[in-house]
Amino acid sequence: MQPSQLPAINALILRAIDGWNLPPRVKRLAGPSHCYDEIDLTTMDIRCLEASAKPRGVLALETIGVEEAPRQPAWRIHGIYVDPDAQGQGLGTQLLRDAQRRARDDAVVYLTVRAQKDAVGFFKGQGFTPLIPENPELAYPHLFFFRL
Repeated sequence: MQPSQLPAINALILRAIDGWNLPPRVKRLAGPSHCYDEIDLTTMDIRCLEASAKPRGVLALETIGVEEAPRQPAWRIHGIYVDPDAQGQGLGTQLLRDAQRRARDDAVVYLTVRAQKDAVGFFKGQGFTPLIPENPELAYPHLFFFRL
């Protein structure tokens, strides 16, 4: 991914967030925290699906610092976003399968995700298992893992 692609990817992310089942104010405040910048390109593996140079789906992986996994090495799905006009076409599954393949190729044992409430069904349907943290009061509420 090139830095020049970031504006289009961030626009896609904001469109995807706009479809989440959250109050408008929460979406407006949360949107920028989900967008990526050039520093993220040095610390994450960000891939996108494109159609005519317009991104239709994005998946970002954190490949270091994933402490919540049952075993190491582990990667975390930082974000998976599909253009609202392209949802229901299997793009999220395609992005996820690509991430799983890349993780297996790097001998990663687990993928984890801190899912939004709206995405819980997607991750469960993809075979992810709820991860019970040591201190649930301090943990993200929808934490899942997938053993590769």
